[in-house]
Amino acid sequence: MTVNDAGQSNVLKFRTLVDTDPALQADVAQHVANGSWNSAAIVEIGRKAGFEFSTEDLVSVMEEDDELSDFELELVAAAAPLECVETGA
Repeated sequence: MTVNDAGQSNVLKFRTLVDTDPALQADVAQHVANGSWNSAAIVEIGRKAGFEFSTEDLVSVMEEDDELSDFELELVAAAAPLECVETGA
Protein backbone atom coordinates (compact mmCIF):
# COMPACT_ATOMS: atom_id res chain seq x y z
CA MET A 1 0.00 0.00 0.00
CA THR A 2 1.22 3.47 -0.84
CA VAL A 3 0.47 6.25 1.62
CA ASN A 4 -0.46 9.35 -0.38
CA ASP A 5 -0.74 11.99 2.32
CA ALA A 6 -0.47 12.86 5.99
CA GLY A 7 -4.08 11.87 6.62
CA GLN A 8 -3.54 8.33 5.41
CA SER A 9 -0.29 8.13 7.36
CA ASN A 10 -2.21 9.18 10.47
CA VAL A 11 -4.79 6.45 9.83
CA LEU A 12 -2.01 3.87 9.82
CA LYS A 13 -0.52 5.28 13.04
CA PHE A 14 -3.96 5.31 14.66
CA ARG A 15 -4.60 1.69 13.63
CA THR A 16 -1.32 0.67 15.22
CA LEU A 17 -2.23 2.46 18.44
CA VAL A 18 -5.75 0.95 18.51
CA ASP A 19 -4.29 -2.53 18.10
CA THR A 20 -2.36 -2.11 21.36
CA ASP A 21 -4.72 0.07 23.44
CA PRO A 22 -7.70 -1.70 25.05
CA ALA A 23 -9.49 1.60 25.84
CA LEU A 24 -9.34 2.69 22.20
CA GLN A 25 -10.41 -0.78 21.11
CA ALA A 26 -13.50 -0.46 23.30
CA ASP A 27 -14.27 2.97 21.82
CA VAL A 28 -13.88 1.75 18.24
CA ALA A 29 -15.83 -1.45 18.89
CA GLN A 30 -18.86 0.64 19.92
CA HIS A 31 -19.05 1.90 16.33
CA VAL A 32 -18.70 -1.46 14.62
CA ALA A 33 -21.76 -3.70 14.44
CA ASN A 34 -23.54 -6.07 12.10
CA GLY A 35 -20.70 -6.01 9.59
CA SER A 36 -20.60 -2.21 9.21
CA TRP A 37 -18.62 0.61 10.77
CA ASN A 38 -19.28 4.28 11.34
CA SER A 39 -16.33 6.06 9.73
CA ALA A 40 -17.24 9.51 11.11
CA ALA A 41 -17.26 8.19 14.67
CA ILE A 42 -13.91 6.47 14.18
CA VAL A 43 -12.43 9.67 12.71
CA GLU A 44 -13.61 11.50 15.85
CA ILE A 45 -12.00 8.88 18.10
CA GLY A 46 -8.80 9.30 16.10
CA ARG A 47 -8.95 13.08 16.45
CA LYS A 48 -9.36 12.81 20.22
CA ALA A 49 -6.31 10.54 20.27
CA GLY A 50 -4.29 13.18 18.41
CA PHE A 51 -4.55 11.90 14.83
CA GLU A 52 -6.03 14.13 12.14
CA PHE A 53 -7.52 12.29 9.16
CA SER A 54 -10.73 12.38 7.15
CA THR A 55 -13.33 9.72 6.52
CA GLU A 56 -11.95 9.57 2.98
CA ASP A 57 -8.46 8.86 4.35
CA LEU A 58 -9.85 6.13 6.60
CA VAL A 59 -11.89 4.49 3.85
CA SER A 60 -8.99 4.68 1.39
CA VAL A 61 -6.58 2.99 3.79
CA MET A 62 -9.08 0.29 4.75
CA GLU A 63 -9.90 -0.45 1.10
CA GLU A 64 -6.25 -0.57 0.02
CA ASP A 65 -4.74 -2.43 2.98
CA ASP A 66 -5.70 -6.08 2.79
CA GLU A 67 -3.91 -6.98 6.04
CA LEU A 68 -6.08 -6.55 9.13
CA SER A 69 -4.67 -5.92 12.57
CA ASP A 70 -5.27 -8.42 15.38
CA PHE A 71 -8.05 -6.24 16.78
CA GLU A 72 -9.68 -5.85 13.35
CA LEU A 73 -9.55 -9.62 12.87
CA GLU A 74 -11.34 -10.06 16.19
CA LEU A 75 -14.07 -7.65 15.05
CA VAL A 76 -14.51 -9.51 11.78
CA ALA A 77 -14.58 -12.87 13.55
CA ALA A 78 -17.35 -11.59 15.82
CA ALA A 79 -19.53 -10.43 12.92
CA ALA A 80 -19.84 -10.31 9.16
CA PRO A 81 -17.16 -8.60 7.02
CA LEU A 82 -16.91 -4.86 7.62
CA GLU A 83 -18.51 -2.22 5.39
CA CYS A 84 -18.20 1.53 5.86
CA VAL A 85 -21.40 3.37 6.71
CA GLU A 86 -21.31 7.05 5.80
CA THR A 87 -23.23 9.18 8.27
CA GLY A 88 -23.05 12.51 6.50
CA ALA A 89 -20.05 13.78 8.46
